[in-house]
Order: sequence, then structure tokens, then C-alpha cells
Amino acid sequence: MIPPSTKELIDIGGSKYAVVVAVAKRARKLSENKKNDEDYRLSSMVSMAMEELLDGKVVILMNGEKVAKKED
Repeated sequence: MIPPSTKELIDIGGSKYAVVVAVAKRARKLSENKKNDEDYRLSSMVSMAMEELLDGKVVILMNGEKVAKKED
């Protein structure tokens, strides 16, 4: 997987902080479900969380409202 650009992620989350928190929370949930697997790697959970954020499967909420993608 080619890592997503920082600009793409910030456009989705509105700020670096929001993206880092969202990815960390999702990666933690994914890792809790897969800890007993032989192929468990935390780095792969972080990659999966970033992919889900980019695909729109994970949504960042601020003050109960969805953070919309910035339009070019």
C-alpha cells in the first residue's frame, strides 16, 4: 500500500490532530479484535484504519457534527 499523502488526510479530517486521533481510536478497536491472530501487527491495524478513513468507512465527528471534506 502506498501511504496516503498528509494533504489528503488533512482534507478529510480538517486537522492533523483530528486525523491522528481518529486513526488511533480505530486502530485500537481493530487491534483488540485481532490480538489473538498469528498475523497480528499493530502497524497493519494503523494502515487499515487509514484506508478506512480514506474510503469513508470511518467518519470524523467534531462537536457531534461530521467533518466534511474540503472542496478544491
